[in-house]
Amino acid sequence: MPESTRRDWFKAGAAAMALTPAIGGLAAAAPQAQTAKENPPDYLHAAREAARWITAASQVTAEGAHWTAQPDHPELPTSPSKQLGVYSGSAGVVLFLLQLAKATGDNSYRDQATKGADYLVAHWKDLSTTGSSGPAGSALSFYNGLAGIAFTLAEAWKWTGEARYRDAALEVTNFIVQSAKPAGAGVTWAGSPGLSGGDTGVVLYLLYAASAFHDDSYKPLAARAGEHILELAEKDPRGGVRWFGPSRPGAASTDPRTYFPNFELGTAGVAYGLARLFAETRDARFLEGARQGALHLQKIATVAGDSALICYREPDLTNLYYLGFCHGPSGTARLFYELYTVTKEREYLGWTERLARGITGSGIPEILAPGFWYVDCQCCGLAGVTDFFLGLWAGTHKPEYLAFARRAAEQALSRVTDLNNAGYRWYQAWTRVTPWVVTAETGHMVGAAGIATSLLHLHLADQRRYEAIVFPDNPFPNTVSA
Repeated sequence: MPESTRRDWFKAGAAAMALTPAIGGLAAAAPQAQTAKENPPDYLHAAREAARWITAASQVTAEGAHWTAQPDHPELPTSPSKQLGVYSGSAGVVLFLLQLAKATGDNSYRDQATKGADYLVAHWKDLSTTGSSGPAGSALSFYNGLAGIAFTLAEAWKWTGEARYRDAALEVTNFIVQSAKPAGAGVTWAGSPGLSGGDTGVVLYLLYAASAFHDDSYKPLAARAGEHILELAEKDPRGGVRWFGPSRPGAASTDPRTYFPNFELGTAGVAYGLARLFAETRDARFLEGARQGALHLQKIATVAGDSALICYREPDLTNLYYLGFCHGPSGTARLFYELYTVTKEREYLGWTERLARGITGSGIPEILAPGFWYVDCQCCGLAGVTDFFLGLWAGTHKPEYLAFARRAAEQALSRVTDLNNAGYRWYQAWTRVTPWVVTAETGHMVGAAGIATSLLHLHLADQRRYEAIVFPDNPFPNTVSA
């Protein structure tokens, strides 16, 4: 597609152009939107109802509890992170229940969370010996592996005060440290730099661990991994540098040069990790690497006025724009906000908000888009967008971001299912490439725990007592006081 056509397509709004007949229905929907404002949804009730469905899927053992990933089809395997991980396993559920317990004061949620944490304590070594079903090396990664489990146990310790979770988190952390392998000028775990399934997720966890456990000895190892990540950067003729994530050579494409520029697999996530390394070490090489990664993304972005989007994938899907966390601006904008945080250069805040306007100008959440289909989850759907705009609101205090988070959350609530009065869940085709596979999962990134987490966060924001467990790849404030 010629560049002029691409820009015209973006300026008009991908969703609006793809679904023009739906535009006429918006005017009729306006009174309903006003009614929704006068009678706001009960986000806390929705989070509780999701918890009811999730906890009904718990499998209690003598060592604790874990959750069936797909209660409708318990015979099916879990999505990427097997039984334990943050992405779609028990760790993500524990994080949701910890937050729900604190928000409500209901100790039944705390009890369920501790049972899940106990199971992680008893079984984390299973993952260290069997690996995960994700990319090579992801058994140590954040979303699919041990770094995420260590994070969950550390948060369980902080939120419950139970020392056994701190001890277990330290044991897992030390296992990760001992698993580092020499590579180039530094070290590696996964052999690839990406955030999800690669070394950057481990680096971010080690920086978190240094703060959580007041132990700066984790920082030098994280920096050594950063040195190797810098070596893997490739100059791009359009400007800046880029990194290939764990999918190189591309499993999702027949082209061995398949490249994902955005957050979870690509340059945006890697550059974010380097920016965090600079914040913790003050090593200027890391800041320069992050700047060069950001420059590359700016050069390849499709910009229209004060809005921008970055394509899903090169070289074959350069006209497809995801809008969620994994491959869209809800994740990629985190890099620019972190660069703004560490440099105080307003250009980076400007790009954060430019990417946000790429979302708000697309027509979602009321109108679907090619890169934002009927999907509600944290990874690529409404929950991830809700939490992104809540983060922007927490960081900037601009009410329009809180308002857009409400719109996204209300759309997610309109899609809830409560079959047989068994609790709330969401049926979705969370992977765009297999839209015929519709599931309702319990986990964080692609299931009810993550969707309910975003609704809980919005409830707390509306109550002016916002508090969230933010992951190591999240630069936004975790609290906002009244």
